[in-house]
Amino acid sequence: ETTVMAAALHVVTAGVGPRIVFVHGSATDAATWSIQLAPRSTLREHFTLVSYTRRSTGSVEDHAADAIELIGAEPSLIVGSSFGAVVALEVLRRKLPAVRGAVLIEPPMAADDATPAAPLAFLAEFDRRVAEQGGAAAGEFFLRTVLGDVAFDRIPEAFRERSIQRWAEIRADSHALIAYRPRYAELSSIATPVLLLGGDRSAAYFRPTLEALRRALPTAQLELIRGAGHMLHAEAHRQFAGLVSAFAARCGLAPA
Repeated sequence: ETTVMAAALHVVTAGVGPRIVFVHGSATDAATWSIQLAPRSTLREHFTLVSYTRRSTGSVEDHAADAIELIGAEPSLIVGSSFGAVVALEVLRRKLPAVRGAVLIEPPMAADDATPAAPLAFLAEFDRRVAEQGGAAAGEFFLRTVLGDVAFDRIPEAFRERSIQRWAEIRADSHALIAYRPRYAELSSIATPVLLLGGDRSAAYFRPTLEALRRALPTAQLELIRGAGHMLHAEAHRQFAGLVSAFAARCGLAPA
């Protein structure tokens, strides 16, 4: 396993075989893919896995530019979770030959172009908690809203504390999402294969967006993982690995 710095981003590379680039969501970093990066993991045994910590601020387009620079000319599968799935969708719009397929895990967008990704009232409440209770309290508010209380309480304490301390990055991502529009009508021109993933225990508001993307993207396949929530790549990592492996083969990236 190697850890390097590239383009001011913390990048971790592990494994052998065709390339999979992971893009994490809000309140996390490259370590959110630790199960996939771990020695003897199913994906690491058959693929070269690339995980990186996104920049702390920037638009969705800025984050997509970072991912594109990281991908370069190497044939790759891009896998995005939550905010990272929105970044991966923006990468798809560029129609890069190197991007052979994309896996989008519950992107937090509206199911239409007119509705903001997050209610402005949410951001106002987030800022109120920052001012009155501190940033960590606002970070916890965000995570409980997105994951639900049960899933939040199941997060290992060290990881949970690290996540809520990323409240400033959470706020920056929220602003970027509110400014972004899916532009669903444009997605019909994307021929790249797409796998949409959702958990059947996730918050209800993710499902309409997945369905809207399934209708808009001509090659999209939608899979719901039973017993999993928004962090399905960790909660159902074996099912996740199997789905990603099969999809990579479909995209012409046969496992090593």
